[in-house]
Amino acid sequence: MTSSFFERYKPTSMNKTTLMMLMSAVLAVSGCATAPETKPPVASVKPATTKKNVPPKAVATKPAPPTPVRKSAPGTATYAIDAPKGDFKLEPTQPVLKAEPLPTPADVPAQTTVIPGVADAIAPATPTPAPPAVALAPPVPTMTAVAVEDVPIPSGTQPAILALLTESDRNRGAGDLDAAVVSLERALRIDSRNPSLTYKLAHLRLKQNRPQLAEELASKAALLAGGDLDLKRKSWLLIAEARRLQQNLQGARDAKAKAMSFFGR
Repeated sequence: MTSSFFERYKPTSMNKTTLMMLMSAVLAVSGCATAPETKPPVASVKPATTKKNVPPKAVATKPAPPTPVRKSAPGTATYAIDAPKGDFKLEPTQPVLKAEPLPTPADVPAQTTVIPGVADAIAPATPTPAPPAVALAPPVPTMTAVAVEDVPIPSGTQPAILALLTESDRNRGAGDLDAAVVSLERALRIDSRNPSLTYKLAHLRLKQNRPQLAEELASKAALLAGGDLDLKRKSWLLIAEARRLQQNLQGARDAKAKAMSFFGR
């Protein structure tokens, strides 16, 4: 086929170079026709889906609610108030309430609401503590003062003792009880068993606020009195007063009762 082609179409003025190029082209075409067709692997590529430009949906806006119009009383006209312009601000007629901070739980006292008939079923009632008992002090027994009398100087007393008694009475009247006690003690050194001198010295000790010493001297005078009941009675009354000053009220009552027993004898 190839040779017939060249013989039929043999050019007259064709050089060797052109002929060689033509032959190579024919061979290439014939080789391509006889070779099996091999198709290259086709990659499965999904076509990219392109989003269509969808126009945004229109957002439906709700119309503003109409401003309520106050009904005016009959015979009055209602005018619309224009919105303020510029920097003009409408001041509210009502006072502005400021929010105050809430107190802390520690400052707020606990408040409980008690419903009658329900509180007992929820929780047992706590007993109310009884007020503390106030211990009343027992009344302090009192006793009135016992009148203490003086005794006269007995007749037949020695002159030295009389002089000391006179000096003691003068010092006692002047308020010098210590000097009066010294004079009586000097007189007792002369006659230590004289019941009248002993009683007078007990009386002075009572005035010096020495009730214990006065009680001892009065008890000695009551023993030395013998049959002199009046001196015995006065001695026991002095003992009662001395015990009262020592807060021995029962002993003072007993001594006073002892003194009253000498009446009528």
